[in-house]
Amino acid sequence: MAGDRSEADGAAASPAPLPDPRGFDPVRFPGQGREAWPPRRFDFTLPWLGAHLLRFERDAAGGICAVRRCEHLRLVVDFEAAHLALDVPVGSRDFRLLRLVPAALRFTETVAAGDPVPRVLTLDESLPPNGRHLRDATLLLLDAVAALGDRMGPQARALGEALRRLPPGAGLMERALAARFMRGDLDIDLVGPLARRVQRLAEANARVMAAVATQPDYRAMERMLVTTRDAMRDSRHRPDGLLLRALDTLAGSIDRPRRAAEALRQRAVTALREAAAGGALQAGPGRHRSAGADDDFGSLLAEQETLRGRLLELASFWQRVAAAWLAVDPETTERREVEALARNAILRLQLHALYRPPEGPAAG
Repeated sequence: MAGDRSEADGAAASPAPLPDPRGFDPVRFPGQGREAWPPRRFDFTLPWLGAHLLRFERDAAGGICAVRRCEHLRLVVDFEAAHLALDVPVGSRDFRLLRLVPAALRFTETVAAGDPVPRVLTLDESLPPNGRHLRDATLLLLDAVAALGDRMGPQARALGEALRRLPPGAGLMERALAARFMRGDLDIDLVGPLARRVQRLAEANARVMAAVATQPDYRAMERMLVTTRDAMRDSRHRPDGLLLRALDTLAGSIDRPRRAAEALRQRAVTALREAAAGGALQAGPGRHRSAGADDDFGSLLAEQETLRGRLLELASFWQRVAAAWLAVDPETTERREVEALARNAILRLQLHALYRPPEGPAAG
């Protein structure tokens, strides 16, 4: 009996391996028909949505903004009601394209008729690391080293000050080092090994943050699911009891992928601070370098790559589902299509390995 219990506990502690997301539980968009969706381009057919008249972008508060080019008018619209403001028939192909705009604006500055749909939405593909991600991670590490207060502190602080004066971009560390060496206030023997390690770990973290940016808009999916449930509950027609119960259950757990993504992001940032506080980045003259220290640094890099991989897994399973939920119109989408999307979400929530918490510190 004890042996049986031990085996059961072990099985519970080791979630089943994940299936291949490309063939797992295919997702169909409401009203999709036989056309592959999303399409390659935002090929709107309504003339007033033409690129010479209208484009979409994010406003300062993060909402969707429709901009009339000829009159320079900016209209901030709630994407759930944008089709009403723009006279786009519910359920039409242009309606489904319009519902892709908020997802696309997570990966591009503007969207207009004829623009390509971001490849992140059509393929299992991640964004490349962003220069700002690399700069932020580098500064976080240098500030943490500077806060330690030992003889490396002033060196890290000087290097951080140089970085803050430079725009993000290629060769950021090299440009900062060159600027401080010209002033003669850096000790190359001290700061050289630190800079190399900071750069490697910051690049690994920037790849994690690119995977964070690849995540779908989970909150918008959550809102649409709840809105759809409420609309069905208030419908004058006889509500489907089984579907309502399924949506009620989903409403209580649909935030799980968002919370998992945030936990992975937070762990990636925390690992940087732990690396600096534990001295794993400092390996210059006068500091003993051991195989164990190198192993610790290698494990830090490996942890960042593991976190990146898990974030990309989350995105690959949820990207299409989240975009499909945003194509729902709570009042008119057929119930069988809502049922299909509910099933898609339930099956993904049952993939427990996707949501396991990140492991503890990589460096002790």
